[in-house]
Amino acid sequence: MFEKPTSKIYDLSVIDAEDELDVELTRLYAKHQEAAKNKSEIEFHNYLQEKASQNKREYNEVVSALLYGVLTEPNNARVYFQSISFVNRDNFSVIVNRLQALTISIKFQQLKLAVREQIFWLVSELTSLSVQSVDSLYLSLLRQIKGGDISQRNVLLCDQILKLCESQKSWLDMNPRVIATFVYTYLRVIPDHRQIQLQQLQQREIRITISLLREKWTACVPIGRDLARVLHDLASIPEFSQLWEDILKQPQKLSPRFKGLDVLLLQPTPKEFLRSRLTPDMEFKLLYIVQNLKITMYQRNLNWFIQRYLNTPEMEPHYVDVIRYLVAGWYPSNQILQSDIVPRYVVIGSMIRSVKSSVVAANIKLALMYDWLFFTPNDNIMFIEPAMLLMERSAERYPYITAILMEFLKYAVEEYYPPMKDYIARCVSCGMRVMLSKGVIRSLMPLYKCPSVDPNTKEYMQILFSEFLTEDPSIPSLPIPSMPNSVSLQPVTTPAENKSNKLEDKQEEKGTSEQSSMENDIDVDEFLYGESENKNAVTNQATTLQSEDEDENMVDIPDVTPSEVAPAEAAPAEVIIKDKSTEENNSTPEIELQTSVVSVEESMEDSDEELEEIVDDEGLQSNQSYWIFGDSLKRFKNASIALLTAQKDKNEEEYTLQLLITKRSIKDIIAVFLRMAIPAEVLERTIGPYIRNIIYLNRFPFTFVKTTEEAKNTVSEEAVISDTSKDVFDLLMITFWNLLEKENEREKLIKLLSCIAHNSKKRSRRHLIGMRWWSFISRQEEQEDTNSEKWFPPIVSYYETYVMHIRTMEESKDDSVHFLKEYLINDLRSLAEQNVIYFNHLIPLLYRYLPHVVVGNLDLLKLVLMMILPDKLGRMVCDLHFGSIRVFGDQFDPMFIDASFKIPSYETMCFWQLLAAELQGKTKVVESIFAKAQTIDILKTQCK
Repeated sequence: MFEKPTSKIYDLSVIDAEDELDVELTRLYAKHQEAAKNKSEIEFHNYLQEKASQNKREYNEVVSALLYGVLTEPNNARVYFQSISFVNRDNFSVIVNRLQALTISIKFQQLKLAVREQIFWLVSELTSLSVQSVDSLYLSLLRQIKGGDISQRNVLLCDQILKLCESQKSWLDMNPRVIATFVYTYLRVIPDHRQIQLQQLQQREIRITISLLREKWTACVPIGRDLARVLHDLASIPEFSQLWEDILKQPQKLSPRFKGLDVLLLQPTPKEFLRSRLTPDMEFKLLYIVQNLKITMYQRNLNWFIQRYLNTPEMEPHYVDVIRYLVAGWYPSNQILQSDIVPRYVVIGSMIRSVKSSVVAANIKLALMYDWLFFTPNDNIMFIEPAMLLMERSAERYPYITAILMEFLKYAVEEYYPPMKDYIARCVSCGMRVMLSKGVIRSLMPLYKCPSVDPNTKEYMQILFSEFLTEDPSIPSLPIPSMPNSVSLQPVTTPAENKSNKLEDKQEEKGTSEQSSMENDIDVDEFLYGESENKNAVTNQATTLQSEDEDENMVDIPDVTPSEVAPAEAAPAEVIIKDKSTEENNSTPEIELQTSVVSVEESMEDSDEELEEIVDDEGLQSNQSYWIFGDSLKRFKNASIALLTAQKDKNEEEYTLQLLITKRSIKDIIAVFLRMAIPAEVLERTIGPYIRNIIYLNRFPFTFVKTTEEAKNTVSEEAVISDTSKDVFDLLMITFWNLLEKENEREKLIKLLSCIAHNSKKRSRRHLIGMRWWSFISRQEEQEDTNSEKWFPPIVSYYETYVMHIRTMEESKDDSVHFLKEYLINDLRSLAEQNVIYFNHLIPLLYRYLPHVVVGNLDLLKLVLMMILPDKLGRMVCDLHFGSIRVFGDQFDPMFIDASFKIPSYETMCFWQLLAAELQGKTKVVESIFAKAQTIDILKTQCK
């Protein structure tokens, strides 16, 4: 049904948006090919020189077209590259920039393997020419290696980069930045290649990494303390074991200026190294969580992230890379810190509970505490804030979390590196002093005196922080910060500590996992850890979407406070929510949106009809492109359910709150939908039922919803969002109105509206969508400052498009005009039933701008005669006199006359006024009508 995007660069699915760079390069290449036709080699070279010499734009286009040829035609790649060299004016700067865009893209994993191979060939060629800035391509390629991924594509990528660096060893030796990043990257992926079939690759990785470490040690030292951490993790491999011994006992063997391990430990790791172990795609999605999602909404997105990147035993060790990035590779801005966006320590706590391996759990705790062990007053306090807040906020209700972290901190001080034991103790104490002075925590005493904290933990606190455990009588006692009472932490598995993690002994920490069960907790841990996944027994679902564009920036999350969201989080008592995925596929590690079956049995008191039963479609599941929706879909669905309940209960305050959330959510959803290649049919199955139910219950105004004159005519999206008299469909129509000049986006939205109407389970209700369409258009016509002659004809055309989409979906055999007539009359009938004023505004315009459908339509005429108001009748009569409109048309059917005698007298009078106005001065037409035998028979019968 949907055409698959055609790309020679990317492997794209049906719903993937075309890449802008890909489209541009394809266009330029086609233009280049056309120009090259029928030219000899000399003529072609002259042409290239002429184009490249004209101006910078022409030069960029020529070089980009040739680059596309290199990437997509391997057999001719060298010829194209020679042409690039022939016209080179900027030391290959355009080529490097284009390649940089491809290699750093979050779509890199979708590159065709042949194209990726060409990229490596081209990078090698540029390296051989010592092109400036080619090192940036190496760094981008290294970032694309996914930790813990032993798929064929990722293993091949590791091999390709390895071959590139081996073949360009002399260049590599002269680029310390690339050396350090290469070493840090491969130190992290070498453990992934332990399988027998990958051992040959692993040995090559070990050889080159050891060679660089020993020969270029001074280039590797800038990595800092994380170099010591990853080398210690590899100490079981003989080559690294020997290197570790040299670092501890003979540091001068590596470099005469290297004084020992303490040099590494005292140097914080720069952000770029920690960032390098997250692919651009991973970083993009992780930052979306910590920069946009509120504390009540992040959990499903984080679950999706874990399922996507960390859900296998091979991937688990790379939790450490994510934690290190969150702790020391990225810091929240002041704006984020002052908002209710999920804090770093909450995300870290959720990750800790997801870990199954005790060794990984111990390494995660070290990653969390690592910078605290060597903290100085000049260091960034953000290094140590997450660890302290996690311990403090867990103490009152979940003391085992505080206990295991405090125990690990005490043990690390004493045993991590004994020669620096006293120094580490002072650093830990210094970190606490700085946190107290900066207000990260107010005091340690509430934590120390907390009844739920066990004696061992208090003993560790005395050992580590005795100077801060003195109580000042002049200061009133402070309560310990903790989760709200309504929040409860689900059982988590916490690996026990194994006290064999001495740094000098090079032993990997081992331990047994111990589970703390809290069976009586019935709430979810929304404050500290977000929603409990056990509450609904859905452990593998996540609200997902990319973007980006998958690759574009995320849309802004609307400003909805936790108190605003809370009512929607719990399903109202009147709404039955069933989760099919719980019963059918509770453990499937696929990317999923929350799926549910929501049956709303209640209806308004003045109606015996039920709302539409909602069965969420799985069309949005299992596609990472939907990450970009964030939590908007879930927020919209929850708020919609709560909104319907509030309408039933006539709860004005709750209705206003949930209406605000639904409109803000749908704004986010539509913004993403319009930017991405998401089929309208797929999105409709997720949001359509809720919109139809809202429209159905809003067909009559509620007593607490007041419409102001100012609100009637607004075309601002923000004004609609804040106006309680407008619902989500008003926002959709305002968006449509504001897109009238943007063809592609307008057509997408029209298609979505068509799907929403067509998929109504009750055919009679589908015309509520058309009713709301024309209601909105009528309101726009009311505005005195709008010229309907300019904007109404396109609206009519768009409506025809809307109906034809429905006809296509219905696979109707009716003639298109007949189908349009029937559909329009039913939409207008619904409008007339709801608002006679709006109906009267529209009728003259429809007769003027949609004549092929409405002129001569007896059913519509009957409806008009029934609903027309005297002032509009007078306007139509005038328009008929001047010939601006026609009602009956050229082919007058005598049945009009027959029908006029079977309706009330007022309607009969209106009929003859309209007929007289249209026929005035048309003697021949009048004679032909009344000369018809059928007309004569009708008049004889009715006028006896």
